[in-house]
Amino acid sequence: MSHGSGRRHHGAGPAASHAGIDCLDHLVEHLDEVVFPTTAIVCIGNDLCGDDGAGPAVAKQLAGAVPWTVYDVQTVPESFLMKIVNRRPESVVLVDALHFDAPPGAVDIIEAEKVAGQGPSTHGPAPLAFLEVLQMMHPCRRAVVGIQPEKVGVGDEMTAPVRGAVDFVARAFVALAEKRRRQGG
Repeated sequence: MSHGSGRRHHGAGPAASHAGIDCLDHLVEHLDEVVFPTTAIVCIGNDLCGDDGAGPAVAKQLAGAVPWTVYDVQTVPESFLMKIVNRRPESVVLVDALHFDAPPGAVDIIEAEKVAGQGPSTHGPAPLAFLEVLQMMHPCRRAVVGIQPEKVGVGDEMTAPVRGAVDFVARAFVALAEKRRRQGG
């Protein structure tokens, strides 16, 4: 499901030929493939480090707005591992700032098995290690919604392209919830 080449990015600027998903319906369509009734949405990041706060910013927007369990794990996803495993979700979708050689604010969905090939998270190997341990403890579908960061230094402000991507990702999850509600599922 990696959507790398040939797609345009979503961000504050004009679309360019880089990795990413460029419209709300497209992102909803791809989320529909990995989000199930018991899905856990795990939002990773450090909101003190500029664009690295993308995951927690998505979590704040999703709180109470979607029927899925949303975890704002900050930079310690491993601390939430047993809570997630004990819920036995059909899938786990991580939302994280992820380097995948795209313009800042680009959004892409990457299958967990392909995360290592897409470039590192801003947290180093922690999300990949989390996904691997999760798979050992509770085999389920796993995917990452990556947002390409620009500035991740301590004290940096979140950039406009990443703020736009945070809104885009949150709107897509809410749109999927609404679509499923209308369909009765």
